[in-house]
Amino acid sequence: MIAYPLDPKDPAKRRASMVLIREALARRRLVVSPQILNECYAVLVHKRRLAPAARVQRYLSAFDAACSAPLDLQTHKAAAAIEARHRLSWWDSVAVASALQARCDAFVSEDMADGQTIETLTIVNPFSPHALARLALTGRT
Repeated sequence: MIAYPLDPKDPAKRRASMVLIREALARRRLVVSPQILNECYAVLVHKRRLAPAARVQRYLSAFDAACSAPLDLQTHKAAAAIEARHRLSWWDSVAVASALQARCDAFVSEDMADGQTIETLTIVNPFSPHALARLALTGRT
């Protein structure tokens, strides 16, 4: 989801992701793992070639304070259990394990089933009509 603001291909997803990111950062409710930053960099710079590396690095630096989800041996071991129990892809399992370790209650993904529960996480599709409300990113704080 954090790659969309630099992707001109889908203006609706670009706008929606920018709003969600802005609101989550403003409310200090965004938690990102190093894995997600790595995947975003690889997609933007290498796979889709949407921006030069230096621009992507500057963009991703906006997430430095939010990059608080762990990625360590415990994450790896938890991911293996999650993969087996929930039949997720390996990289989704690692991201979910990291979010669980960070004590998140929601996990934003357009690739997993909206509303699905994995352990204590609820999957929220960032492009569903009620994503902001489900993530408690509407109204005044």
